[in-house]
Amino acid sequence: MNERAVNPAESLTFLSFDGDVLWQPRLFRAVHRRIIFTMSRSPLRPQPPWHPRAATAGALAAAFIALSGIAGPAWAGYDEGAAAARAGDYATALKEFRPLADQGDKNAQIALGDMYLGGLGVAADDAAAASWYRKAAQQGDRRAQTNLGYLYEQGRGVKRDFEEAAKWYRKAAEQGEPMAQSDLAYMALIGRGMPQDDAQAAHWATLAAEQGLAIAQYRLGVFYTNGQGVPRDDALALHWYQAAAAQGEPRAESALGWVYSEGRGVPRDYVEALRWLRMAASKGEPTAQHNLGMALITGRGMPRDPEQALVWIRKAAESGYAPAQVSLGLMYASGESVPRDDRQAVAWYQKAADQGNASGQNNLGWMLTNGLGVTRDDAAALREFKLAARKANAFAMDNLGWMAEQGRGMPVDNTEALKWYQLAAARGNAPGRNHLALLAARGKGEAHDDVAAVNGFRAAAAQGLPQARHNLGYMIGSGLGVGPNGHADLALGVALQTFARQSGSPNPEDLPTLDASTLSAADRARSDRLVAEFAHALNLIAAVDAELAPGGTATATRATAVPGTDAPATGTAGLKATTGTDQVGTAAPSATQR
Repeated sequence: MNERAVNPAESLTFLSFDGDVLWQPRLFRAVHRRIIFTMSRSPLRPQPPWHPRAATAGALAAAFIALSGIAGPAWAGYDEGAAAARAGDYATALKEFRPLADQGDKNAQIALGDMYLGGLGVAADDAAAASWYRKAAQQGDRRAQTNLGYLYEQGRGVKRDFEEAAKWYRKAAEQGEPMAQSDLAYMALIGRGMPQDDAQAAHWATLAAEQGLAIAQYRLGVFYTNGQGVPRDDALALHWYQAAAAQGEPRAESALGWVYSEGRGVPRDYVEALRWLRMAASKGEPTAQHNLGMALITGRGMPRDPEQALVWIRKAAESGYAPAQVSLGLMYASGESVPRDDRQAVAWYQKAADQGNASGQNNLGWMLTNGLGVTRDDAAALREFKLAARKANAFAMDNLGWMAEQGRGMPVDNTEALKWYQLAAARGNAPGRNHLALLAARGKGEAHDDVAAVNGFRAAAAQGLPQARHNLGYMIGSGLGVGPNGHADLALGVALQTFARQSGSPNPEDLPTLDASTLSAADRARSDRLVAEFAHALNLIAAVDAELAPGGTATATRATAVPGTDAPATGTAGLKATTGTDQVGTAAPSATQR
């Protein structure tokens, strides 16, 4: 992942490979998992990264040759060592650098750290690399401080110690080293080695972004998108995404795809969104691969192509991207583009859950409690739901309420169920709203309240939940909670329940199905007409209200719409998910991507 800006003042040619990197001084640098390889006494200037796993001795020599024209004062032994390294003669370079390093020359110490870390002329030895970086870091060299911090963060050559990593990052960051500032922003963002602090994260990211560091520019864009540590500002988010994308940062390109897809700070433009997503996806950026796959499933800006969607989502999932693993699990669970396979669904949910992904944990819990693709295990399901609920996953909160209400993995506890349903409903979760309304309709866990029940069913029905539409139909058809006179409209209630069944069957805990056989011929004809109109209603609840109004029978507002939704058709049907499972949809940019 290219994290280093190209300094426009430099006119040299550099090799660039994909890899997490820090920064480099001007003379030489190879990268090994964000580590600087430097042999220079020259001023610090950020350059493009390259990765030693893709490098050869010829590539190393090319890097030296590219940098050999930089003028600077001569140091006996050091320049000879650098020249030897440029020629690929690491034995001679080691011979020249070691005496200088032993005498306390910090640049030679850093060079030796680089050589030991990369196994250049010596056996790779992370501990020796850490030792040499420490010697230079203790002399205040910000390059060495940054590298030493990273070794502590990763536990390479030293015992992993996040607090020690943050300490060295801070020392370098306070000297103005942009990658250390970016790393410190990350540490503050996730609370690693220091207290979690969005404001501090945004502060350090801003300093690094203003120095042109692409990864910091991307991360600062995410902060402005989410209002993390800074006021939410879509225009500034766009500015920083564009700055990073101009340097070829694939995460920023992916973020621009999301910006144009969602219309955040720009007019919604699916064609432009796809251009950016394809650009980033072709570079292996997993968020872009996932979102491109979702666009191909939903038909946003292009014809639907579920088979190609599967290709891109699988690429992202196999790279370890948790949201894509959830989406691939949903594809197997629903039979979207693949034969339905609950075992495969469980396997992919498990991979996402193992990374701490809340949607993966919730969906795994759902499979466990229903015995789908795995032996039913309510206790294990509860554990997964609780893990997801701690991350504020509303589906998991709703599922915990259902487990308490049904006595699954715990004694029946309607008060506990009420608590979890309320938490889910407060977050706008449609199943949570529906379940909360059912408690009100039955007086379980709280006082019987038909009006509250109808309001809850309306809210969930407006979100497209078939079960809520069924339950709302029952309340209307029975004259419960729908007005001061409690007037029943059986034809309307039957129409709602019939329409709901076109999208999904009622659950056993839902309210009863109305008896349509008692309808008169005229009411039957009206009910059938309403079912047809609901399928094209721009706003289902508005259409229902029009029927309930005095003198009703108003024709529902019509529009080109996704059947059964309350929004115009935009090709956003997405993956099929059961009531208790969570789907990722289009994944937003993440500041925690490293």
